[in-house]
Formats: sequence, structure tokens, C-alpha cells
Amino acid sequence: MKRLKQLVPVLAGFAAIMWLNGGVAGAARTKDVCVASPTGGGGFNTFVFRDVEPLARGAAVALRGIYFTTGSARLAPLHGSAAMGYDGVVRLGFFVHSTAQSLNDFTGAGVTDADFVGDVTFDNDGDFAANGTLTMQKVDCATLVIP
Repeated sequence: MKRLKQLVPVLAGFAAIMWLNGGVAGAARTKDVCVASPTGGGGFNTFVFRDVEPLARGAAVALRGIYFTTGSARLAPLHGSAAMGYDGVVRLGFFVHSTAQSLNDFTGAGVTDADFVGDVTFDNDGDFAANGTLTMQKVDCATLVIP
């Protein structure tokens, strides 16, 4: 019984630490990542990647989220993946499903940093060749007005 009484404060402390850190999964907290690229007409192509898992060297994470342009204010779902090489560089690929309201489904792929900032090429005619480049810039997700 004496050993049990000595063990109770240790277990309570361990439980408190686990609770404060969110348990074992606390190390793998997700975050929203928002990037935008100028459209050339004064608007922005905006990408909101939801609940992105932390990137780790030599591993990949799934991506899901939304896309919209500030000009048309049409929302479209997106999905893809990102992989971080052992060099710390992120390779990003995604598909935007925008044909629900337009004729512009497209893929995007590029080499970025962990916040998806960098150059991403896009293919909007389905020939698997780049039709242009989007220069992604980090955006504060809290400032976005999502249509």
C-alpha cells in the first residue's frame, strides 16, 4: 500500500502532462495551411489545405481542402498529397475539382517549403504538361473570406 501511495503522484503527474500535450497524438497536431497566387487580374487563386498533418523527412501526408479565386468567388474541393524529402524540400501535388461551376478542373504540382510556398505548375487541359506556374505565397488563414 505504501508503494501505491508513492506511485499515485507520479501517475497523476504523467496523466497531467499527457492531457496538456494532447496525449501521444499531441505530437502530430494538424494545422490549416493557406497559400495564394496572383491571378494577373488583381485577384488571387487561393488554396486552403485543411488539417494538414506535420511533414516529416521521408514521409508523405494526404491533403484536402478548398480552392477559390477572389474574382469569381466559386468554391471548389481539392485533394492531393505532399512528401518531404530528406533534404527538407516538399514535393506537392493536388487536383482541383472545379467543374461543378466552371470548366476548369486542374492539377497542380511543385517543389515548395513546409508551408507550401514556392512555384507550382498547373495543367488545366489534361495533357499532363504544364500550362503555367503559380507563385504561392503564405496567407494568414484567419484573414480569408471564404465564399
